[in-house]
Amino acid sequence: MSKEALGRLLLVEDEPVLRGLVHQFLIMESYDVEPAADGREAIDAYETRGPYDLILMDLNMPRVPGVEACRHIKAMNPRQPILVCSAAILESHVEALGALGVRDSLMKPYHPVELAAAVRRMLAEGPDAANAGRRDWRDHRGHAEAGPNSSARARPSALSDLRGME
Repeated sequence: MSKEALGRLLLVEDEPVLRGLVHQFLIMESYDVEPAADGREAIDAYETRGPYDLILMDLNMPRVPGVEACRHIKAMNPRQPILVCSAAILESHVEALGALGVRDSLMKPYHPVELAAAVRRMLAEGPDAANAGRRDWRDHRGHAEAGPNSSARARPSALSDLRGME
């Protein structure tokens, strides 16, 4: 991790354009980011280069889906913080992820300000927050701090333009 990086993140997203946009955004926000194209790549990255300060995990991916990737990663390190970033979080996902101690989510499409706020909040809470007895599913949508131009939340962003691309 570079000296100026605010945290070391693993970004797991199968959609290449969205992965690239989020990767570049997080780098501009001063994070050290390793991208992974699916759950299998995430597991392999974790085995060789983990743990990370935070994992951003999509759910609906080829090869190894996000829930299964979370299961493997949490088996290696139950304290690993994971933020689920997905357009489709089913009740079965919530139950399976909750049993693993994964309770934080950000629904797609999200605004970059929402993503930055969720990442900052989770990094500030630290790795023990995921297992600190919180039992509810926490959705970070709507919890973002107002940015320099708060009306930006009403305008479509490059990320929200990718709504149908998961």
